[in-house]
Order: sequence, then structure tokens, then C-alpha cells
Amino acid sequence: MGERRKKDLMQNDGQSDRTDQASQAPLCRIWGAGQYFGEETARGGQAMVIAADGGLEPALEHGDEPELVVGDFDSLPAGSQKLRTDIPRRVLPAEKDDTDLLAAVKVGWRYGCRRFLIYGGLGGRMDHTLANLNLIHLIAASGGRAELWGQRMLVTALGPGSLDFPAWDCPPRSMVSVLAADDQALGVVEQGLKYQTDGMTMTNRQVTGVSNEFLPGKPAHIALKQGTVFVAYPTSAPEPVWSTNLEPKADLGSLETRPSRRLA
Repeated sequence: MGERRKKDLMQNDGQSDRTDQASQAPLCRIWGAGQYFGEETARGGQAMVIAADGGLEPALEHGDEPELVVGDFDSLPAGSQKLRTDIPRRVLPAEKDDTDLLAAVKVGWRYGCRRFLIYGGLGGRMDHTLANLNLIHLIAASGGRAELWGQRMLVTALGPGSLDFPAWDCPPRSMVSVLAADDQALGVVEQGLKYQTDGMTMTNRQVTGVSNEFLPGKPAHIALKQGTVFVAYPTSAPEPVWSTNLEPKADLGSLETRPSRRLA
């Protein structure tokens, strides 16, 4: 890693909006401290790699050395042998609004990443899973894309735009689910799947969209015009082509280093 990039990553104030154009990475892989299923692989090729607190250990175990470790280090004590001194750290206080994963996403966004593959973000504590669904919803609403790696499945959030899966020789009952993340998701399209829709309105108060199926040898198209949906699909599926109608936000805000001032 270049000295300039290393020096930037070691800054702890998190206030600069400067992006090092020479070191932009379109993909950011983030390793969290949550549950792992033994099937994770460092997908996507060249990427910016960030460990969120205790995610450093699984990152190193998978041969995906981080450029930065960010967090309050409650799940990776300062004396841990895994916390190598040659990997820059951004230490955050334990009492703050941002989760360590959100802080990692904000750093990656500042360095030009708009696509995020997040490991250790599903399973384990239910409150963390719900928070991470909110996190990928935020990324989608900001004009980016994020995927959470689960047990033989990926979960992404899709805003106005589309996901296009190329045709593949899928096993029987290869499931894909589409669920509304907002009060209303308008103009939902699902084509090339067992059950098809064109312009459907979905709401987050209806349990519809679960367990659709890919069809062998057929491409699949999922899209919507307004709102956000969660899409869950197998890790064995080919990488979909993603597009969005949203202009990506310039930043996701500075790193939060204290609890909200709105709290009593």
C-alpha cells in the first residue's frame, strides 16, 4: 500500500471528504465480527478491504488482508495477536451511533467505493442482522449496492433500477426472494423466473415475494421504479449485472464518534 494511502487511512478524525482518485476501488469487501458459515470466499477480484473490529481474524483466515481495521475494538482487544501493527487502525469510541460496519462503509464510500460485499453480517445476533439490513437499505437509497453474505445465500437491497442474472444451469429449486423494504415498492418486475410479474406494487406489510425460482438456461430480470426491495439469491448464482437510476451521494456523512445529541 502506498504511503499516502496508508497515511490517509490512519487519520482518526474521519472528517475529510477528500477521495484519493489514484486509489479508488469500485468494490469494497468488509469483514465483520458476526457469524460465518464456512462457505465465504473473497469474491469480486481487486477491492478495497476493510475489517470491522473483530472481522480482522476471519479476513486474515480467508487470505484477504485488510488495508484498514475500523471500530471500537470491543470484539478485538487491543492486545490481540491478530491486531498487527502494520495494518492501519481507525479507533472509534464504544459509545456512538454508528455500528462498526457502518463506519467501515463510510470509509469505503469516501474512497470511491459504491459496491460493498459484507461478510459476518447475517446470522448470530438478530439485532445486528436487522441493523445490517437497514445498512444495505441505506446504501441502495444512496445510489450504491451492497450484499450481505449468509448461509448459501446473498442478500442485497435494490433501489430504482435492476438486477439482471445471466442464464445458468441452476439446480432444481434455486430460490430467489424479493421483499419490499419500504412502505411501498412500485413497478416491481420479475421476469425469467417461475413466477413472473410486471409492474407490481409491493409493501413491507405483505409477506409476498418469497421463494420464487430460477429457471435452467433462462436469464432473470428483477427491477422496480420506486422504493427499495430486498433480494435474496444463492451464492452459487452468477454475478448479476446491477444498474441504478439514482445518482450516488457524494458521501454518507462523517464517522459518528458519540451518541446522538437527541438522546436525553
